[in-house]
Amino acid sequence: MSATLISVLVATAVGSLLLAVVLLLRDLRVREVAPDSDEALAQQIQEVLQARNAANQPTNRIDQWFYELIDHAGSPVDPPTATALVAGGAIIGCAIPLLLFESLFGAAVGTVVGAALPVLWWMIRRERRLRAMQRAMPETLEMVADAVRAGETLEQAAELAGQQAPSPLKEEFAYAAKQLQLGHTPTAVMTRMARRVPLPEFKIFATAVMVHRQTGGNLALLAERLAHSARDRAEFAGHLRAVTAGSRLSMIGIVLGVFAALFILGGIRPEYLRGFLEHPLGPTILTLSAAFQIVGLLWVWRIMKVPY
Repeated sequence: MSATLISVLVATAVGSLLLAVVLLLRDLRVREVAPDSDEALAQQIQEVLQARNAANQPTNRIDQWFYELIDHAGSPVDPPTATALVAGGAIIGCAIPLLLFESLFGAAVGTVVGAALPVLWWMIRRERRLRAMQRAMPETLEMVADAVRAGETLEQAAELAGQQAPSPLKEEFAYAAKQLQLGHTPTAVMTRMARRVPLPEFKIFATAVMVHRQTGGNLALLAERLAHSARDRAEFAGHLRAVTAGSRLSMIGIVLGVFAALFILGGIRPEYLRGFLEHPLGPTILTLSAAFQIVGLLWVWRIMKVPY
């Protein structure tokens, strides 16, 4: 392996990692700024301009899926920072096998794994966040309906939900209340919230708020009905998880059983495992087996994901 190539890979990996860390610290610092400060107002204006510029630029389906993943996961980083994290992980995953083992095949596998780990983390975080939102949605919508029925404005209702609603809706409503205080229109605020809270009930609620600002209507009654619908969906999701618990445990047991069998075989008869890995087709068969395991997991996960 050429020393120049290794040096370039190491320098690129370190540079990408430093860039990702700097962008991550910048995004985290922006979220800690006081909402009523001039710096926060300037950041809000910058976000609006960036969103307008991004809307004018065509993006493919992969970019759209990635941006939606970042929003749905509630990540504090913006898409450029997330892209830098994925690129840094891919370069580091490629550089480690080259430096330690000088293996091109290991570098290719490491590149895929390094790029997939951040994306997998955001996917897991999205699922957990959406599940928590689905549980908290009925109570939050009822809270907003009671506040509107009591004569409070949308800004006051959002501020109340931002103080008393369960997480993660608490943070979303609190941020929306701060945006309304800064002078943003309810349409812009609801559009952003609908993008970060991708639940059908909240999308209908956001649309109703936009229509209510123009034509009026009984917003409290609609929010109450949406709360009942969200509660029904949460009960159905809980029933579905209870019914499919055995299948999910069986799937996890099969995957863990493979690793347990390899560990036991390596401890009892290590020459068998060593001979398999030293065989020319051994690494290829092992890679195909891991790929089939991943495909099977994704297949079962997609079958159990029932839209309702």
